[in-house]
Amino acid sequence: MHQHAAVPRHTVAHVRALLATGLILGLLLSVSFAGTAHAATTLNVGVGVGAGTIAGNVYVPGDMTILVGDSVKWTIESDEPHSVTFGDGPAGVPPPNWPAAGFTGTVPPPPATASLTGTYAGTGFLNTELLFKGSTATVTFTTAGTFAFICQIHPGMAGNVNVVASGATTTQAEADAKATLTRDAILGAVAGLEASTAAQVSETERSDGTSLWNIFTNSAQDPAPQPGGGTGFLEIMRFVPPTLEIEAGDTVNWSALLPHTVTFPAAGQDPLTIDPFTTPATTNAVYDGTSLYNSALMAAGPGSASSYELTFPDAGTFNYVCALHQFLGQTGTIVVSEAPVITPPPTDHEKLAATPGSELPWLAIWLLAALSAMVAAGTLALRRR
Repeated sequence: MHQHAAVPRHTVAHVRALLATGLILGLLLSVSFAGTAHAATTLNVGVGVGAGTIAGNVYVPGDMTILVGDSVKWTIESDEPHSVTFGDGPAGVPPPNWPAAGFTGTVPPPPATASLTGTYAGTGFLNTELLFKGSTATVTFTTAGTFAFICQIHPGMAGNVNVVASGATTTQAEADAKATLTRDAILGAVAGLEASTAAQVSETERSDGTSLWNIFTNSAQDPAPQPGGGTGFLEIMRFVPPTLEIEAGDTVNWSALLPHTVTFPAAGQDPLTIDPFTTPATTNAVYDGTSLYNSALMAAGPGSASSYELTFPDAGTFNYVCALHQFLGQTGTIVVSEAPVITPPPTDHEKLAATPGSELPWLAIWLLAALSAMVAAGTLALRRR
């Protein structure tokens, strides 16, 4: 049997010291690497601008850069509802009817708000459906790339999320500054847009003495790039003009630039009970003052009408709404006055009779005629003798 030589005590102490040093270095390195690991962040951005009938259909901002693993939280800021939608919806289904997909959480009826969360890896369909003011949707991005998003009911309202593995990203301060640029540009265009639409209102006189009035259901810009990134547009959801004064027998034609209705409720009917999506159009184009008259949803895509026309035969004040946007305050009024009585021009005899002092000449003429008749009768009698 072999005997092992005893290990000197100083050697054992040296090895133990080395092991302890390695352990300490390992701990330090692990702490160092942990300190450099990315802490996920959330960038807060807005959706929509304006209140009531002013609708800025834009994302604020519409372009941002984040790191893989970070999130973007969208908050609806306008009274007009919007969606945050990535990818394409079900085949054959128009975008306004796309269902919610990919989010955790529910969307309660307004005024309650939703708080949705989801993840996106760059493919597939992710859709909040329509969200109302105060609702939020938070998306965590797990893959690098540039991902476009849209609002499903406002064509031309779009933005991009740029997701990178490393490098510079959009800070919250930068996002807020870009949002302010877009917000100011949209709200600063309200007066000019409404004035330009009002300038297009026209009256055309017809051969029967009545007029055809061409007016509008709303005012709208064309979609365009926004100063804070993304694209969008301003819409003013007011009838132009809100009140129109016409005469009995005149006809009004409304042109719709985006989805709206022209809806005259029946006498005593609550306009809020009128469903803009299912109430059929009224084919009778002569308004009777008491029945329901409805254009149905106009400018809503292929096959839908873009105008509606009514003739008003009777005097009165008639109120109407856009059944789709009445909750935002979109109402209008048609004021119809009695048509003026057209009197034919007087004859020469009537003109002379209506002239002051003309009675004596006419009496003299009558007496002269009577005297002439008497003379003629007397002359004829003498000849017969």
